[in-house]
Amino acid sequence: MKKDPNMGAKKLQEELQDKYHVQIGYGTVWNGRQLAAEKNFSTWEESFGYLFRFKAEVEARMSGSVVEIDLIEQEDGVYFNRFFCCLKPSIDGFLNGCRPYLSIDATALNGRWNGHLASATALDGNNWMFPVAFGFFGSETNESWLWFMQQLQKAIGDPPFLAISSDACKGIANAVKTVYRWAKHRECFVHLMKNFIKHFQGPAFGRCILQLGPASQNTMSI
Repeated sequence: MKKDPNMGAKKLQEELQDKYHVQIGYGTVWNGRQLAAEKNFSTWEESFGYLFRFKAEVEARMSGSVVEIDLIEQEDGVYFNRFFCCLKPSIDGFLNGCRPYLSIDATALNGRWNGHLASATALDGNNWMFPVAFGFFGSETNESWLWFMQQLQKAIGDPPFLAISSDACKGIANAVKTVYRWAKHRECFVHLMKNFIKHFQGPAFGRCILQLGPASQNTMSI
């Protein structure tokens, strides 16, 4: 586990069988792997506490970075709620070397800890994607996106002529209207086509998809 922390229970079961010539049930190996992982790397719950060490280290070594950790207080304790990170090199690179354009979206996290990974991505002078900021929150609510956009504004300020591209998420749209109300906000073309497909069918539309489908993959915001 120390050499390969990502080793799955199936592979671990095969390694134990080959090395020690013993037959161990999958369930036993899985439970043993969990114990070994906690002993070597601590528990998942404890790992959230390391975010504050990460924040302190980033701020000490890259002054000007924006790392925010939002907590929620309940009757039985204080829990992690949201996280935002924008490193100083990303801030300088966006403001000094990228177009005033941001693509903002989130993807669902599938695993032991569910939630959403949000990101803000720019385009540099060579049309390469340039990562600006990322964060974690529970769900794509108005409150979560507003918090993310407020932290983003804290990091990059109010760049002129800003254009923002996103999907049809109402939370992003509402957050942009609140934080960057003067920015041009447009919906990603791929998402427009997918939403169009849901409502319109027929042979004429099918011919349109054959012509636009492959090329449209190059127009994705993220």
